[in-house]
Amino acid sequence: MLVSIAVLSVVTEWLLYLLPPLWRVRRWAIGFPLVLTAFGTSVVVAANWNGWCVFLAAIATFRIVNQLRIAQGRMHEAYLRRTTKRTGVILGSLQLVSLAGVQYLEFSLSDSLLPLAGIQLILAAGVFMVTIRNIYATKHRPVLENFTDKELPTVTVAIPARNETVDLEDCLRSIIANNYPKFEVLVLDDCSHDRTPDIIKGFAQDGVRFVKGSEPQKRWLAKNQAYDKLADEANGEILLFCGVDVRFGPETIRALVTTLLARKKDMISVMPRRLTSDVFSAFIQPMRYWWELALPRKLFNRPPVLSTCWMIRRKALYKLGGFDAVQHAILPEGYFAREVVKSDGYSFVRADDILDVQTRKSLSSQRETAVRVRYPQLRRRMEWVMVLSTAEVLFLVMPFVIALSVLWIGVGAVQVMATIAYLLLILTHVSIVQVSNPANVLVAVLNLPLVILVELFLGLTSMYKYEFSALEWKGRNICTPVMHVTPSLPKIDTTG
Repeated sequence: MLVSIAVLSVVTEWLLYLLPPLWRVRRWAIGFPLVLTAFGTSVVVAANWNGWCVFLAAIATFRIVNQLRIAQGRMHEAYLRRTTKRTGVILGSLQLVSLAGVQYLEFSLSDSLLPLAGIQLILAAGVFMVTIRNIYATKHRPVLENFTDKELPTVTVAIPARNETVDLEDCLRSIIANNYPKFEVLVLDDCSHDRTPDIIKGFAQDGVRFVKGSEPQKRWLAKNQAYDKLADEANGEILLFCGVDVRFGPETIRALVTTLLARKKDMISVMPRRLTSDVFSAFIQPMRYWWELALPRKLFNRPPVLSTCWMIRRKALYKLGGFDAVQHAILPEGYFAREVVKSDGYSFVRADDILDVQTRKSLSSQRETAVRVRYPQLRRRMEWVMVLSTAEVLFLVMPFVIALSVLWIGVGAVQVMATIAYLLLILTHVSIVQVSNPANVLVAVLNLPLVILVELFLGLTSMYKYEFSALEWKGRNICTPVMHVTPSLPKIDTTG
C-alpha cells in the first residue's frame, strides 16, 4: 500500500505530460503528484529503511524540484514542457526502480561499505591517472620551428569590458607590452556605468581601439553579443579573446600563435596560472580545473576549454556560424572547441613561464563564475545535477568520512581502502593546484573535503538560481535568454 502511493505519484506526473487537457491546467494539476511524491516517499522510507531508501529519497527530492518548476511556470511553455517531461520521465523511472529494490531486494548500508570502498579506490586511482596524463598532455612545449615576422599572421586581441575599472588598466598594460609584431587590441565598452570608457580611450595612443557596445538583444547573452561585435570589428586573421582579469607576459601572444601554427590547429584555449597566495580562493578555483583535468573528456567529445583566454582562426569561427550559433550559450567557446576538435584542430594548453597567462580574478568573481557556469556545464539538466551530487558525496566525500571512522571503529579492510582512496584524491588535488596555483599547494594538502562541500553548494546554488531565481552577471539577468524565461510584464500604474 505504501509503495503504491509512491508509484501513483510517478503515474500521475507522467499523465500530466501525456494529456493536453491536464497540461493546460498544469499549475493546479501538478499539486496532486507533488503531494503524493513527498508523502509516498516519506512513508516508504520510514517503514522500510535500508540502502535503497537513500537513493529513493535523493530521487524524490529532485522530482519535487522538477514539479515545482511546473508549478512556477516561469519559462516559455514549449521549453518548460520539453525539459520537465524529460527530467520527469528519467527521474520517475529511477524512482520505480528504487521502489522495486525497496520491495524485493535487501540492501543493507553496512553490508555495502566494503564494495563501496572498493569502487572508491578504483575510481580514485582512475581519476589520479587521468589527471596525471592530462597534466602531461596539456603541457606547453616551446616551438622549435622559427617563424619570421612576415610568416606570422595578424592577431586581434578582443576584450569585452563592463564596469571594469579595477582590472582593466593592468590588463591592457600587460597586453600592449607584448613583442608580437602584428597585433591590434580592441576593447568593447558594454554600456558601463563607470569610468571604463575613459580608461579604454586613455590607451588610444598605445593603439588600443575603443568599440562602443549596445544593450543585448532579446535572444543574446550580453557577453556573446560583445564577442560578435568585436569579431565584426576585428582585422586580424586570428582572434584572441580574453577577460580583463588576465595578465599577459611579453612573449604570450607570440607563444600562442607559434603553438597554433606549429601544431596546425584552428583553436587553442589556455589554462592560466595564479601565482599569488590567496587561501580563500583555494576553496573555489581548484574545482574549476578539476573539471578540465580530472575527467576523461575525450570519451564524451567534451574537450577541456576555458573562457579566460582562447584563440581561434577567423575562418574557422565563421565556418561554424560565428557567434550567431551560440547567442545564448554560457560557454560559447565550448561549442567551437567541440566542433573544431572533430578534425583535430583544437588544443588545450597550460600556461608556463613562456606562455605566461595569469588570472587575477577576485574571490567574489570566482564564486560568481562558478555559479554562472556549473548548471550550464551539466546542460541545464536537473537529473545530471542529481547524478553528479550523488557521485561527489559517494566517491569524494565518503572516502574521507570512512577513513576517519578508524578513530572509533578501528582498522579494517573498508577503512584501509577508503584511506588509500582519499590519499589518491589528495594527490590528484595537489597535482591540479601545483599547475594552477602553486602558492597554495600546502593548503591543498588539507582542504579537499571543504573544497568538495563548497563545490556541492555552488552546484546546487547554480541550479536554483537558473531555475527559480535570477542570476545576474555584470548587472544583467542572464536567466532570461539561457532558460527561455518569459519576461514579467511591467505593472500598470492605475493611480492616474
